[in-house]
Amino acid sequence: MPAESVAELLPEIPTPSLRAAKSKFKLSDALIGSFALPDGRQEVLIWDSAMNGLALRVGKTRRSWSYVYRPAGSGARANPQKISLGAWPAVTVARARQLAQIQAGQIAAGKDPAAERREEKRRETATIGKLLDGYEANLLRRRYANRGVVMKTLRRGLAGLDKRDAISLSRRDLVERIDAAAISRLVVAEDPVARTPAARVVGGPGASADLRKHLRTFFEWTTNSGATPFNPLAGLRRERATRAERIDRTERGRALSDAELLRVWSAADPTAAFGRYVRALILTGARRREMSRLHWSMVQEDRLVLPPSHTKQGRPHEIPIVRPLKRILAQCPRVTSGLVFASARSGGEFGGWTQYVEKLQKTSGVRFTLHDLRRTMRSGLTELGVDDTTAEMMLAHQRDELERIYDKNERWPARRRAARLWAAHIYLVSRRAR
Repeated sequence: MPAESVAELLPEIPTPSLRAAKSKFKLSDALIGSFALPDGRQEVLIWDSAMNGLALRVGKTRRSWSYVYRPAGSGARANPQKISLGAWPAVTVARARQLAQIQAGQIAAGKDPAAERREEKRRETATIGKLLDGYEANLLRRRYANRGVVMKTLRRGLAGLDKRDAISLSRRDLVERIDAAAISRLVVAEDPVARTPAARVVGGPGASADLRKHLRTFFEWTTNSGATPFNPLAGLRRERATRAERIDRTERGRALSDAELLRVWSAADPTAAFGRYVRALILTGARRREMSRLHWSMVQEDRLVLPPSHTKQGRPHEIPIVRPLKRILAQCPRVTSGLVFASARSGGEFGGWTQYVEKLQKTSGVRFTLHDLRRTMRSGLTELGVDDTTAEMMLAHQRDELERIYDKNERWPARRRAARLWAAHIYLVSRRAR
């Protein structure tokens, strides 16, 4: 058939819509080769009269086959489904009819090929590994400050499930992982910096709570993005704390007395990396990881400048450098990693926090957590007469939204005075004990 006559017939096809295009031709490879699009048309859909449901989409540069059907038993009002069969001429007319016949047989047997392909494609992108990568990219795009900690917790908690379909994970599966994270265990692995075996303790109640929190947020994201139909941890309640747990929590979450603070300060050996680190926490009230990841590039003459990526709130924070802190910094060796408080073994960030803290607890005779040092400074500033606004800014606590928007004063002179007051208090406490 000449190309001109086909072009005259094509405008009679109502629309490329799968529902509306009803004109049919007995297609052949020769006929398809002669097709030319009429003026003003981007593409047309042509049906094959020899095989019901077989259609050829003719575009400017491509001609492709599809098979259109309604699932068995769905009725005439059901939306038609489409399956791609490949492009012409790689898939000839004869081969296209053969493929369409195969699909028709599957549909008659009750299958829904289009739905199966969609499900297969969904499974390829909805594995735990792929979703974790997507979630990490999302946190990176949003510049989430603790992205590294969150992803490390999730990947460790979901280890071995990279190829698993997220939908197949039940609440029971995830709760078992959360419960397992509560069990402390010793892990020996190669230190990435020193390239030598290093032992560290992982797991515990804190690790379990962190995994629970991050898993809930992760699956909330997968649900909102359409990768999972629901959050398997939605509505999961914490177990009610026992009396012993409440007492233990009260003892842990506290501010140290002056006598206890002195014992911890004295037990923190200034000639050892962890000892210097603990003393810096006492003087600054900084969060554990804010100080453990402190880089020399963040140290200026009179202050430590923490960038947004370094802080919990995702905002820059500056810490006054007082004389005792300056002496501590002067004792810190320069290492390849650029960290101020680097592990003596690896030159990288500290690992095995529990072991370090337990050793310091034993040496000092004080049961405490590193976060207690932060509470101790905050309580001490109040006792020293520092106003609440300045004291809260010293610890980079989140301020009221309206206050943060309208009050841009950073109170640097007041914060320097507060830092000096606190350093002087520590000095006087140590003097009284002599």
